[in-house]
Amino acid sequence: SGIAAGCLYALVAIGLVLIYKATAIVNFAQGESVTVGAYMGWLMVSEFNMPYIPAMLVVLVGSALVGVVVERVAYRPLIKSPPFTVILATLAIGLLITNIIRLIWQDTPRSLPGVLSAQPLEFAGVLITPERLGIMITVVIVVALLMLFFRFSRLGKAMRATAQSQEAASLMGISVPGIFSKTWALGTALGGIAGMLIAPLVGINTELGGVLIPGFVAAIVGGFTSIPGAIVGGLMVGVLENLGGVFVSSSFKRVTSFVILIAVLMIKPSGLFGKPIRKMV
Repeated sequence: SGIAAGCLYALVAIGLVLIYKATAIVNFAQGESVTVGAYMGWLMVSEFNMPYIPAMLVVLVGSALVGVVVERVAYRPLIKSPPFTVILATLAIGLLITNIIRLIWQDTPRSLPGVLSAQPLEFAGVLITPERLGIMITVVIVVALLMLFFRFSRLGKAMRATAQSQEAASLMGISVPGIFSKTWALGTALGGIAGMLIAPLVGINTELGGVLIPGFVAAIVGGFTSIPGAIVGGLMVGVLENLGGVFVSSSFKRVTSFVILIAVLMIKPSGLFGKPIRKMV
């Protein structure tokens, strides 16, 4: 359960890292992309009777479009503003998305049936459900495709170049504003996939955006500029969160992320894979 949860946190964390590396902005509307993905998945599967895989592709595209809108509304008009102003704008967009969902579907919880069984199977004394195993495999496939995209595709290389240096990328003929828009789309698409994967486990409601907190902690643990770090951070947070819930108390599970955050900031503020930023004086 901890590994499955950690995989979902890793997807959210990777979305945060991608946007931060390209724009130096933390997208606090990333949690709402998870909510949007869950509701879109429910709409496609339960209301339109769409098969699960095509529904996930629709969620991927729809969540990406939400990311483009957030970039155009909350980031691009404020691109020359202080970072704190842009961060507040993303937070406001997140609240707006949540309240739009409440206006349309109210706060009534909904459920998304999973395609795999929730009955546990035993392997070498370890109980695991096909549902959670499916989440792990899906996340591994998504991350592998993401790595191949960044390594071999022209757009992926342009995104990497922009993350390294916006000025150098611009001099090489790369449209930096266009890369920003595509990066936001990719980051929120990952959140949408996480939302559709988590929905069969915990149900669907407007509070799903709270997954931003463990995802944010996972990104910090990994260093906030490292995709492998986000993956490791997500797995750490997921496993420790579940262990805390079992061996301490179920209520402690909710504060585990904050305990991990405080410990990392005290011991290694730059994260496990991050590098300290040094400035010449």
